[in-house]
Amino acid sequence: MVIPTPTNGNGEIRTQTTVLKNAAHGGQDVYDFNNQKIGVNNTADCDDGEGQKTVFEVEDGVTVKNLIIAGGLPGGNGIVCKGDCTLDHVYWEDVCEDAATNSADGATMRINSSIALHSADKIFQHNAKGGSTTIVTNSYIADFGKLWRSCGDCTANGGPRHLIIDNVRVDRVKTTVAGANQNYGDTVTITNLYVKGGYDAGGDKPKICQEYRAVTDHMGESEKLHGGASQWNTPTCRVSKSDVKSW
Repeated sequence: MVIPTPTNGNGEIRTQTTVLKNAAHGGQDVYDFNNQKIGVNNTADCDDGEGQKTVFEVEDGVTVKNLIIAGGLPGGNGIVCKGDCTLDHVYWEDVCEDAATNSADGATMRINSSIALHSADKIFQHNAKGGSTTIVTNSYIADFGKLWRSCGDCTANGGPRHLIIDNVRVDRVKTTVAGANQNYGDTVTITNLYVKGGYDAGGDKPKICQEYRAVTDHMGESEKLHGGASQWNTPTCRVSKSDVKSW
């Protein structure tokens, strides 16, 4: 993976969220940004957890290509997919709240050939229910808390939510690659995951797939199951140790 150079110099910081409409709503189905760097005038602290502006809201069926999301505060709440979306060759310089969020029940959010760096917590947030799916392929994710998390305490929380990871390289995993809600029927399928320095089975580092018991309507906090240990070949965590490799 090669970190792209912005084609618009120091980048553009927009005053409000940009909505990428699909062709049916007067927009287009593919937006190629030619490696422009774009952010939003976000004033909420990245670690507050709420209130950050979204940089791009993406309508159903839209593909976003060759985009750089500005790092730090201008990264805000990143990209929010309001339906099926594809994020192809997107580079998040320094994730603020989340890099991208799957927010439409039953929808699929695809991330391909992308790079996301530096997140205190989540890279990809999955709030959508109803069999919605997040797919991450051919990407590089480094210095993060969780690569993906199924929402642990959303309003009217539920599931199932699904994650598919294939041919992804990770480095400096602080918490876990994936956190899934066992009680809502979530699934995590991982193949060809490359961990910098390898997975330490004796110390269970880094965590690969953790199972949680989630809650709804912010009634308490979700609970890590199995003492937080990585789970292998379970109905929730569909990953074998042989699928986790070193680089």
